[in-house]
Amino acid sequence: MSGGIRSQTIVVGVAAVVLALVTVAGLPAPLQTVAAMAVLILLPGWALARLTPVTDVALEVLLVVALGLAALTAVSTAMFYLALWSWQACVLAMAVITVLACLARAWTDTVRARKEAT
Repeated sequence: MSGGIRSQTIVVGVAAVVLALVTVAGLPAPLQTVAAMAVLILLPGWALARLTPVTDVALEVLLVVALGLAALTAVSTAMFYLALWSWQACVLAMAVITVLACLARAWTDTVRARKEAT
């Protein structure tokens, strides 16, 4: 841990940015599918689930999928109603949500570390 921020938080945020950019730039179809699924469902769900105080592994796995799908549904619906739909924009929006959730987790980790230090 550096400054109270867990390395897992940094890895999830960086992975979201890298995979989103690689997905939008283009990959062979099977790789692009895997990268898109990670950016659209798994990474945002993981980042959002880490903001909850859940300690049970099975419940956390369920939350990853549920929160990822919920965020994807909200983003897709908003883009559809605003007539801004494009799969590239959706991938980038989900990456932004992941990074914001990682920043929120980093902030709470830092605050917690400062409280423990005093």
